[in-house]
Amino acid sequence: MAAPMKVGLIGTGGISNRHMIPYLERPDRVQLTAVCDIVEPLAQEYAKKAGVDEIYLDFEEMLQKADIDAVDICTGHSSHAPLAIAAANAGKHVIVEKAMAHTLQGCKDMIAAADEAGVTLMVAQHLRYSPESRAVKRFIDEGNLGEIRAVRTHTIGGGGGDRRPDDWMKDGKAGGGVMLVQSVHHLDLLRFYVGNVKRVMGLSRSIQSNFLNGADDLVAATLEFENGAVGDVMASWSTPVSPEGMSYMIFGSEGTVHSTPPTLDQSLEAPVRQFGTIMYGVRDRKREEEQTRAMQSGPLRRPLTRERLALMMRRPSFQPLPTGDNDLPSDDYFINEVLHWEECCRTGDEPISSGHDNLETMKIIFGIFESSRTGKVIDLADL
Repeated sequence: MAAPMKVGLIGTGGISNRHMIPYLERPDRVQLTAVCDIVEPLAQEYAKKAGVDEIYLDFEEMLQKADIDAVDICTGHSSHAPLAIAAANAGKHVIVEKAMAHTLQGCKDMIAAADEAGVTLMVAQHLRYSPESRAVKRFIDEGNLGEIRAVRTHTIGGGGGDRRPDDWMKDGKAGGGVMLVQSVHHLDLLRFYVGNVKRVMGLSRSIQSNFLNGADDLVAATLEFENGAVGDVMASWSTPVSPEGMSYMIFGSEGTVHSTPPTLDQSLEAPVRQFGTIMYGVRDRKREEEQTRAMQSGPLRRPLTRERLALMMRRPSFQPLPTGDNDLPSDDYFINEVLHWEECCRTGDEPISSGHDNLETMKIIFGIFESSRTGKVIDLADL
């Protein structure tokens, strides 16, 4: 059996605690051997929890001195590109938290550096690695929804406006804003299901006074996928009251898949669930024929009976999509993504969410920003 891949982690903020789980659970595959953070007490606290002895305050020093094969980047968005490029130049494999970088050029430079060095670059789009997303992907690929015609994703809430005053997530120069922080998850998931996007048109706004340097807190956009499907995107951190938070829908010629909001119990699970239950409904042609007969039978002005109206208004039933039959090593998508990264580093296979793949997700976001700036439809092939 191969020795575990030795990893150095940089950035000990909130998301790094999720990344700690696979290192604790599967040390036979991935071994965390070094921790780096510019704030020494945070680095010490994290290292203690993770059982790591080596602590660094300087990333370049960790690259030079630590016994590592790879790095796990959990810092803010604006530092992703320089850190990933430095790691690649040092011959280290890289997993980097989403969003990949805070500029499109930064994303391209990361890919070029990894390709030049011959190392694996993977973006931690963790929703791709959940049992739910694998079930949806399989359901679509098996043709159960027929031709995919439209998709929708909503990320709505007021939380972004309530963050502490110095939060980088509200600073456009730091890569903040609702699209790069939150909606990037859902846009990437829709690409995973449906394929690449061809063109975008959108409006991006920075409404709240504590959102700096153009950080977006309200976005609406339309997507045109390469297969002809249409996408509807709504993202808001400026909506303090809403009946829903995060959701997505996939509409096909033969059926629909949609997510429900997470319940309280689901929201308290680890990892925290962004969606509740994935539901599906497929066409019932017998019901459709009965409805057609009900509408067409008798005189045109025939009074509606309760029974006839009930038949005409009856909608397809939706039920939970089974998620148990999958090839994932666990139900925890952070464990799954890190183990997938390790496997690809070992075998040379391209990750499902590689830098090359994720560039197409990032183009959607930067295309929406460009469309908002110019008032034009943006062809993503031009970016």
